[in-house]
Amino acid sequence: MKLVTYSAIFLMLIGVSFAQSPEMVLVEGGSFRMGNDYSSNQDERPERVVKLNSFYMSKYEVTNAEYRIFAKAVGIDRPIGPDNSPVTNLSWQSAVMFCNWLSGKENLDQSYQITRDSNKFIATFIPGKSGYRLPTEAEWEYAARGGSKSKYYAYSGSNDPGEVSWNITNSGNATHEVGSKKPNELGIFDMTGNTMEWCTDWFDDKYYGKNENENPSGPLNGVSRVCRGGNYLCRSDVLRNTRRFELEPNNTDGLAGIRLVKNQ
Repeated sequence: MKLVTYSAIFLMLIGVSFAQSPEMVLVEGGSFRMGNDYSSNQDERPERVVKLNSFYMSKYEVTNAEYRIFAKAVGIDRPIGPDNSPVTNLSWQSAVMFCNWLSGKENLDQSYQITRDSNKFIATFIPGKSGYRLPTEAEWEYAARGGSKSKYYAYSGSNDPGEVSWNITNSGNATHEVGSKKPNELGIFDMTGNTMEWCTDWFDDKYYGKNENENPSGPLNGVSRVCRGGNYLCRSDVLRNTRRFELEPNNTDGLAGIRLVKNQ
């Protein structure tokens, strides 16, 4: 079956819009040591110096209320849950479609070229566009660590996971309202716990050894996509800023949601 460009569909869906644009925080660029040589997980090693340009990251995870506007506009199932809790159990495919849709709403260049039919979904990341997108894995870790303001905490904003995250010890087995825990050094909330956050990158457990150190966007292909930050069912030992997760891009039960990024 012939593939069709999906992005154009979003641009025609102008009947419903966000009440306001997502609140974004400037993450000033710089260099940092990505990874953790002291971790028992092979995929977090070796540490390497990564240099990033400045970018904007959303202050909060995308909520159920925000995602429902998109779901209604494109005619897909709407998430169940409190309005101000993060949307979760999204596929990576749905996450990038949401990014492109929101970009179209704000007349921004879309960051993913998406084609699909009943059997295949292809999304190509286009660096340098003005629109919303998922963070690269390097951007995610840099922001979680506090960027240029980092105090080198184990979790995003603290060495105490209870201060900054909803996790297995305090969540009651559910997500909670975004922004209800302490923010990190950049004023960004919930990068640890609550819901996991999709990254743009394909996952490769040996990628850190390839020395791609300036604005890396991950391998060219793969089977799974990177997720970061852990979720409300995670123990503290898997909530560390350097901990990596992987999910297949069509997975809809991995407790993953959306953290938005834009180029400066």
